Amino acid sequence: MIHLHQLPKLKGRSYSCSPFCLKLELYLKATDLSYQNHFSLEFNKSPTGKMPYIETMGKKFADSNLIIEMLDKQNHNNLDEHLNPEQKAISTAFIRLCEDSLYWVGVYSRWADKDNYTWKKEFLESTKLPKAMASIVYPVAKRNVLRQLKAAGVTNLTNNEIYLKAERDLQAIADYLGEKEYFFNSKLSLLDLVVFSFIVNIADGSCGRRLQSFLASLKLDNFIKNMQESFEISC
Repeated sequence: MIHLHQLPKLKGRSYSCSPFCLKLELYLKATDLSYQNHFSLEFNKSPTGKMPYIETMGKKFADSNLIIEMLDKQNHNNLDEHLNPEQKAISTAFIRLCEDSLYWVGVYSRWADKDNYTWKKEFLESTKLPKAMASIVYPVAKRNVLRQLKAAGVTNLTNNEIYLKAERDLQAIADYLGEKEYFFNSKLSLLDLVVFSFIVNIADGSCGRRLQSFLASLKLDNFIKNMQESFEISC
């Protein structure tokens, strides 16, 4: 049994508010590996101080990509086996786009965009902490996130420049995906899980309106519907 530790679900959602956590859960579902969810903010219990992490065979393992690589080797469940070298290269590039570029705009949109009036309330509700404790936790968490955004160079840009980056990322995804249900050969790959994990965490109302509106304008209906039905997730 794999014990999956992830960031909490927002109210009314069935999945973690972290795309990295959701990606790993979708991978476990796609490969039919038995697991048990544990939603919390207990970063101190993670080997790296970050979520997600898993416990299995009496050990803890962190970093979603490293965990997937390890489980692939152990269980021979590589979702990309059917891809050719060119497709694998494209997959790697789009995964980096999501995890190293789009991710930071999503973080900015939740924590730093002054036009986002819903995130604070949703985050505090997800923690299920007493009001007195929540009033302490949120400012501390926000300061930490803002430091990360500055270190990543995100907040050195204007609001418009930040969102333009995400819009280019999302447009590239939409242009390549087109009307397809999956990115490659009508068969699921790791890239589908990654992209969907980021899209659903934008589309569910937790990010700023500009990012949500741009995503809604793209023709990703076939992909989103297919992934929602396959994994029973709504946004």
